[in-house]
Amino acid sequence: MELSVAFLAQLLRETLTDPKAGARRLIALGPPMAARWLGLALIVVLSVIFGQISLMLATGGAAIGGILGAPLLSGALQGVLLVGMVLAVHQIGRAMGGTGGFPDALLLVTWLQAIMVALQAVQIVLQLVVPALATLVGLAGMVLFLWLLTNFVAVLHGFASLGRVFFAIIGAAFALAFIATLVLSMIGIQPPQMV
Repeated sequence: MELSVAFLAQLLRETLTDPKAGARRLIALGPPMAARWLGLALIVVLSVIFGQISLMLATGGAAIGGILGAPLLSGALQGVLLVGMVLAVHQIGRAMGGTGGFPDALLLVTWLQAIMVALQAVQIVLQLVVPALATLVGLAGMVLFLWLLTNFVAVLHGFASLGRVFFAIIGAAFALAFIATLVLSMIGIQPPQMV
């Protein structure tokens, strides 16, 4: 299995132009499970690094408190959230009649996050050059995330209707957010208050 920069750039281009074909090609590579977990860990580390750079640029280097100011805690939280996303993609898809397995869910979610981290790097450069454009790229990134996730879930589980997959993702996201809020409030963690 080749993992050169040229190959990854080609896979990225294919994923962006034809997400289903990109997902199928990635699954067909069949990397070992250890490589899939290593890829997820690498993406978490890169995401934390780029996140810290973005925060320093946004705050002018001022000290940041809470989870955002603690890179190790932030990385652990991101890792837990990504594994939770992999489990949700796998289990909710299976519950809806899908056929995808956990290893391929892990692979596709990791690739999706790798694309988001690459977009985050572009945003950092734009923050330095054209800050307003960085905001637009961030908004486009949210749309891209949903589009790619919808296609990846459809390929993973063998679903034909992208519309049904998209609305299932939105419904599952709201349900999971509600459950997370409920659980966090039961253990005494309140969301930050908007001033």
